[in-house]
Amino acid sequence: MSKKLILLLLLGFIVLETQAQSRSFSIRATAIVMENLQMIPVRDLDLVSPPIVGNTISVNPITSTYAGMFKILGSPNARVRINYTPRETLVEQNEGIGVVQAVYSMSAAPEDNQSASFLLTQGNADVTIGQMGVVFIWLGAELDISQATQGNYVSEFVLEFEYM
Repeated sequence: MSKKLILLLLLGFIVLETQAQSRSFSIRATAIVMENLQMIPVRDLDLVSPPIVGNTISVNPITSTYAGMFKILGSPNARVRINYTPRETLVEQNEGIGVVQAVYSMSAAPEDNQSASFLLTQGNADVTIGQMGVVFIWLGAELDISQATQGNYVSEFVLEFEYM
């Protein structure tokens, strides 16, 4: 009987040891698939038509009908980071004598309602795409033309956007 008891105890320890060595791991991965962001220009920024007041051309992104407009399409309620060039020096293209200082500003709204849009932080800002999968952006600028000469000025305005 002692041999059977020892064998039974030995088998019991082997079973317990095997159970202790076998571990259960569970790995769970989730992914959120987001739509690609798409920018659609709606209206160009008009810097020719606004009046010149004291060597300055001003286009307010919230109130001016001259403001540029575009919309960003993406996943509803997703956060998007917008980076843009807030300041730029434009040099006359032919003779290089004249200079225009440009300061850009942007506003955003989840609906196509410019007057209800809110001013974005200059340079980079975070916005939320609306429930319909779109956020509307208006682009304004203030141009100091006190050092400008007659000629051609070209802007290199850069705008980048990405999901957060």
